[in-house]
Amino acid sequence: MAERLIRRGDIYWVDLPGSNGREIKDKRPALVVSNDRQNTASPLIIIMPITSLKEGDKVFSFQVPITLEKKSVILVDQIRTLDRDKFGDKIRKVDNGLMEEVERKIHFVLSLKN
Repeated sequence: MAERLIRRGDIYWVDLPGSNGREIKDKRPALVVSNDRQNTASPLIIIMPITSLKEGDKVFSFQVPITLEKKSVILVDQIRTLDRDKFGDKIRKVDNGLMEEVERKIHFVLSLKN
């Protein structure tokens, strides 16, 4: 069976492994941030998890607001690599403006110069 094409800017349901720390876990939406060439060639995909906001939650400078079923944030500070086997259904693709905002936040979080 052919592997599905997972593309940069797609949001999928993913199964994040548990941890003993504060890393986000369980089944949740995640934004694909790795480039399409890597996504085609590698069994590993780079993602950023997404979590919904509760009443009174604030959005931090390292997060990107997004609305799925609820108001949520993309957790740029929790970037990670997952095996493509942990991907479930595709939710949607984000627009170029949102991806540009994510890229700016990646530069901020990682202190990149360019």
